[in-house]
Amino acid sequence: MTNKVLKKRIPRGMKENLRRWLALFLMTAAGMYLVVSVVGAAENIITGSRKSAEENGVESGGFSTFVPLTDPQEEALRGLGITLERMFSVDIRLEDGSVLRLMKNRVELNRVVTVQGRTAEREGEIVLEKRYCGEHGYVVGDTFRIASTDFLITGIGSTPDYDLPVRSLSDMSVDSRFFGTAFVTSEQYEKILSCGMGGSEAYTYAYRLEGGVTDEEVKQALMESGSGSLTMFVTANENPRILAAAGDMVMNKEVGLFAGVVVLALFAYVISVFLVHQINRESNVIGTLYALGVKKKDLLLHYITLPTLVTLSAGLLGTAFGFSGLGMARQAASAYAYFSIPVFDAVYPVYLIIYAVIMPPVTSVTVNVIVINKRLSQTALSLIRNEKKPSKLRAVKLKGKRFVRNFRIRHMLSETRTGITVVIGMFISLLIFMLGLNCLILCQNVRSDSVDSTKYEYMYTLRRPEKAVPVGGEPCYIHPLSKTGYGYTLEISLIGIRSGSKYFDAEPSGGKNHVVLGDSTATKYGLGVGDEFILTDSACGTEYVFTVEGICSYSVGLAAFMDIGSMRELFGQEDGYYNMLLSDEMLEIDGGKVHSVMTRADVEHSAAVFVDLMLPMVAMMVGASVIVFFMVVYLMMGVMIDHAGFGISLIKIFGFRRGEIRRLYLDGNTVPIVFGALLGIPASKKLTDALYPRLVANVACGMNLHFGWHVYLLIFAGIMLVYGIASALLMNKINRITPEQVLKNRE
Repeated sequence: MTNKVLKKRIPRGMKENLRRWLALFLMTAAGMYLVVSVVGAAENIITGSRKSAEENGVESGGFSTFVPLTDPQEEALRGLGITLERMFSVDIRLEDGSVLRLMKNRVELNRVVTVQGRTAEREGEIVLEKRYCGEHGYVVGDTFRIASTDFLITGIGSTPDYDLPVRSLSDMSVDSRFFGTAFVTSEQYEKILSCGMGGSEAYTYAYRLEGGVTDEEVKQALMESGSGSLTMFVTANENPRILAAAGDMVMNKEVGLFAGVVVLALFAYVISVFLVHQINRESNVIGTLYALGVKKKDLLLHYITLPTLVTLSAGLLGTAFGFSGLGMARQAASAYAYFSIPVFDAVYPVYLIIYAVIMPPVTSVTVNVIVINKRLSQTALSLIRNEKKPSKLRAVKLKGKRFVRNFRIRHMLSETRTGITVVIGMFISLLIFMLGLNCLILCQNVRSDSVDSTKYEYMYTLRRPEKAVPVGGEPCYIHPLSKTGYGYTLEISLIGIRSGSKYFDAEPSGGKNHVVLGDSTATKYGLGVGDEFILTDSACGTEYVFTVEGICSYSVGLAAFMDIGSMRELFGQEDGYYNMLLSDEMLEIDGGKVHSVMTRADVEHSAAVFVDLMLPMVAMMVGASVIVFFMVVYLMMGVMIDHAGFGISLIKIFGFRRGEIRRLYLDGNTVPIVFGALLGIPASKKLTDALYPRLVANVACGMNLHFGWHVYLLIFAGIMLVYGIASALLMNKINRITPEQVLKNRE
């Protein structure tokens, strides 16, 4: 009989507190939606990228040489038991200013994956990289012109070695408006090369390890084969172009799962506050049921049923939307819009389904059992009397005779638990908000800093420089080195410059072990003057230990500066050697001697890509943080009003007006909100600033996360606005409390 009574109380309790349970349902569903959509999209990209790369012969590593290897040298390498294939290419600058890297169809390694159409099979046919096509509006069947020659686009695709389709390994970001890859038949490639349509040919090779051979053994064999012209050697793990999407999504996955744990912990605490309040309110009913013989386990089951059902259904809904086109597909869209990867089949990880569907109710049950069990351990008589331990905080003596001030303080002290919940919820919301804001600030700073520090109009990197420096050009010596940090290896451009350079602020002193760092490099690795800076030459495996003697303003990628004479001596080059030219105007240089040309406009376009790419994610994180904060404030302040229901009813009998009641019961909450905001804003900023170098460890950019004081004021104003909206809505709840409630609660 008693069990039937308890069962009937469940829908009644749901109806009486519909807004509260609905708010909890929406908060849980929203949290699981975000987790499933972010983590699900990450799993989709990670699994699909790795599977596609393996199926299409992704390389184990690659290297470049100044001149092609001879046939005996190639055979010596293959004799190790590896697969070796030429990846020669030529860069062609088109009429629209973009650069197309033309290559032959691959046979064994890094094969083209056509997402539309087919591979080029005869003369006059070409396959273009998908992101380049997307930015320029090309489709299969269109005519594509190189110089004065027309080609038929037979396919659109991607390759495993250009997952991140950047022109150079040191490039900060992808900009497919200005760079793409293309593939033609061997015969067509040789014909284009002989016609001199592009610059000089780049001699790059890819290899795949077999039979237990290591990368070091390949490098050693390459050095022993007599190839002293090795210019680059990079393994697949160190190559930022390979499996770049998967690497980027690993961070998203970790952040998503961490955010899920935080959200679960938050709503578990919120539920515990709800139930403590509900049990306190129904204490006399529980005590009476105890006295009538109802068992503790029956009451425990009764009180955990509703929150368990709410969180289970919320988890199911959040999971369903997370896996839908509104969730996982939308989150993955940014990866497809940035990386050059085919669209993968959706995957639905079992662990993620369990996490999103089962963890919310399990967490709810666990917390509720702990909280409720303690309260139900009291005797029937103490429950009927609703006995509570006197709070030491309520016994605090307050000085002064200002009634409103003292009343607010007493009310705040009596609601310490819910106040702490609001502050914790605010801090968690601020963490989510600051992650998104930092992303936007970083992108904007990268764009502005890169443009401001680019003082040249043209940068030429040369394959075979002439003895005499062209008129109007400033000679420099650039050598690619690498540094590993937070699990990722990035290219650092070591640039040798002469004293009083027109285009760089650096003034390096002479010496083979001293460098001046660009500020992007310094902030990326947290370095200052006097620190040790270790770089590796991937071509020969040599480590160079430098001492940082200064920091200069330069944020185009990651760079360090040396005195050009000292740098020539360090790398064994003759006096007067240079391989890079900077100028204010276009220089007259033989195209066959030019490796690449970068203009100031290229830098501006490349830097702007970050902002455009990250805006959707920033909007999602900011929106999610606002929703979480609003829900926590609304729910917790609603609990406070429920606690004070008897008192509100009583003062209404005494004739207090609405404005006076608001000042007593709502405006007093401004203090913990302001206090939490003043502490939480700088704390969340400091914590996310510390986390960000790891979150963007795979991006070759600085860590300028600074924003002005006015942004802090705007964040504070936003918090107070959300709080004001919640207070206005809760005032309606106070208005529904009638004076008759005093009579209903009379002992």
